[in-house]
Amino acid sequence: MAYLFKLSFYSIILGAIATALLDLWNIARHYLFDTPLTKYEFIGRWMLYMLDGQFYHASIKAAQALPYELMAGWIGHYFIGMVFAALLFLLFGLKWLEKPTFKPAITVGMVTVIVPYFIMHPGMGMGIAGYLTPNPMSVITKVIISHVVFGVTLYLGGHLIKRMKLRPA
Repeated sequence: MAYLFKLSFYSIILGAIATALLDLWNIARHYLFDTPLTKYEFIGRWMLYMLDGQFYHASIKAAQALPYELMAGWIGHYFIGMVFAALLFLLFGLKWLEKPTFKPAITVGMVTVIVPYFIMHPGMGMGIAGYLTPNPMSVITKVIISHVVFGVTLYLGGHLIKRMKLRPA
């Protein structure tokens, strides 16, 4: 029970830190390179429809808008970051926080591209890895870059937790 509490606690902290750093990267990328920001309302819409048992849409953009979808999208975004942080700990242990290393963090970042490519994109009507979008290579590239950056932010977040002396005893 104590391990489960520690796993949850550090997954929440690391996931929130890494996701917030990823969001800063996305904002900087938007302003520096004039790239579009993620439309979290569509992610929230997709997630809210799941509560009614609808997991697939021909086009999430064409689905009827729902109340609180933007808030649901942001909450889901951070929740997913926390789940991915938990994956890091499940694969490499909480001891990783004692001496955070780059390879486990970047590995988790890269492995997690599976989620948008094979679950989120098809569920929102974009096809596997966004192949039904007008520019699939752009979608594929954005996901890879975002998940590499997330891996880097997991690593940086691990060091931040270590410096704050929040690591597990």
